Amino acid sequence: MKPAQIEIPAFQNWSCHGCTDCCRGGLLITLTPADKWRIEQQKWTPADGVDPATMIVAEGGGFRLGHQSDGACVFLDPSGRCRIHAKFGEEAKPLACQLYPLVIHPAGKKLVVGLRFSCPSAVANRGQPLSAQKAEIQRLAKLVVPEDYREGSPPPVVAAPGTDWPDFLRFVKWLDGSLSVKEVSIALKLVRTLHWLRTVEKGQLDRITGSGADEILEVLVQSAAKKVPALPGNLVKPSPFGRLFLRLMVLEHARPATISDRSAPGRYGWNMLWASLRFARAGGRTPALGRGLESVSFAAIEGLWGPLSPAAEALLTRFFRVKIQSLHFCGRAFHDRPLIEGFRALALLYPVILWLARWLAASDQRTGLSDADVARAVSLADARYGHAPYLRWRVQLLSQRDDIARLCSWYGR
Repeated sequence: MKPAQIEIPAFQNWSCHGCTDCCRGGLLITLTPADKWRIEQQKWTPADGVDPATMIVAEGGGFRLGHQSDGACVFLDPSGRCRIHAKFGEEAKPLACQLYPLVIHPAGKKLVVGLRFSCPSAVANRGQPLSAQKAEIQRLAKLVVPEDYREGSPPPVVAAPGTDWPDFLRFVKWLDGSLSVKEVSIALKLVRTLHWLRTVEKGQLDRITGSGADEILEVLVQSAAKKVPALPGNLVKPSPFGRLFLRLMVLEHARPATISDRSAPGRYGWNMLWASLRFARAGGRTPALGRGLESVSFAAIEGLWGPLSPAAEALLTRFFRVKIQSLHFCGRAFHDRPLIEGFRALALLYPVILWLARWLAASDQRTGLSDADVARAVSLADARYGHAPYLRWRVQLLSQRDDIARLCSWYGR
């Protein structure tokens, strides 16, 4: 049977404001069989501004929406409106378009809801509270969750399967609680959380159950806060290996492949190889990638930039908490990775976001971060979240060297 309960982040707002970023980016809208049939029955013609011969593209054994020559969706009209929505209404659009930027994941007997922060309105927290949109989310959930849905097993906390959903969700609750602490920087909250998760891993505490489990986790969280009261004044610099991997991750998030890139994969591949060599060397200046990321010196980005504003801290806290509450960091939503490994990959986004924000500011010849820099960096990072190649072994190698916590501390200084 389908999960009956839907949990929605109470602190997150969102409404579509028609920016059309999702219609003009590099998104490939995969069509379900029902989507394809419905669009074909809409009888589009060139007189409507749509070429029926190119509106649906066969790809990889399935189908997706086509694109215009500039990369925009084939159904985006010159005024920035979706032709399907304008003519037939919201529910006539492909399911992926109806859903974005919402994400809905099963969690035992319930569903948990989150957002992709690649959407500017999600980053800005603009619009109606998600909690006020429960009826629409329930409608979408019926389309997303199969009729024959059966409660599956949760992902492991460390590696060994067998945890029940209540015990798994207990860990999620304490993760969220660790990131919701007031008057503490998000960098310090991430470092503390990485600390107590390492204790869980080393102490083989991933299988704790029952009422005593909360007491154990509370002690671990409190101990982490005492052992790491602040980011160290004399920071241990991340290893050269850790800084190299971070720069390569920054590049992957900074320059996602566009539709035109996919049409010329050889040229795109060579451009990215050249950029990768520049980022691996980290000498001189970055390549200019456009979209506000100009050629700047690596040294400028690696300097001291001062603390984040309260608004930027609040944005980053909200971003990470939405990921945690929606389980958008582990299990089926994230390559079937265990909870601790998935959180480490999520925490790596913090230094990626700060690096991108500094690059944006330096491109504008500024030496301090604005809230807009951080917001734009969050959007860039989340657009490629989970798509970085070799992410699993990168996370494992960085964790073995304790470089994830060091990177969070270094860029949070």
